[in-house]
Amino acid sequence: MEKYLKPLYDFLEKDEWYLEEPEFTNLQYDIVDEMEADKIGFDAIENILKLMEKNHLVEFGTPGPLTHFIEKFYNERQEDYENLLKKSVKDKPTVHTVWLLNRVINGNKNQKELIGILNSISKDKEIKQEIRDVANNFLEYHQNKGGNGQQSQQVIEKV
Repeated sequence: MEKYLKPLYDFLEKDEWYLEEPEFTNLQYDIVDEMEADKIGFDAIENILKLMEKNHLVEFGTPGPLTHFIEKFYNERQEDYENLLKKSVKDKPTVHTVWLLNRVINGNKNQKELIGILNSISKDKEIKQEIRDVANNFLEYHQNKGGNGQQSQQVIEKV
């Protein structure tokens, strides 16, 4: 797995890498194409989440190539995917993994546990403010969204 993700690690180590965002996105597409050609599957998710954990303030696209790659396994192995993501956001939340968690919440009927994780992140002073802000924005969304807003508000208040 290292051979696939090493170019991303190297790219993100450069000073002011964010000035080359198109190259960053293209590199992700190239890596995903290579992994797909080599039939890399679900086992890559944990390594991709670790890359995101190491680069906790990086947005890897919305959704972006890596997100599309890992989310394609959601339907096949939903519980396994959710468990890996929950472990990642509990252990070392990042801007992007919190965003991924919100995408799971949006498509999940059993939101209580996942919203509880967002709530915990938003209140944890040990977590960088930028990441807590992302969690807070998603919590506000779930409090205010139509139809489920009241239910989501009740879930947030209970955690």
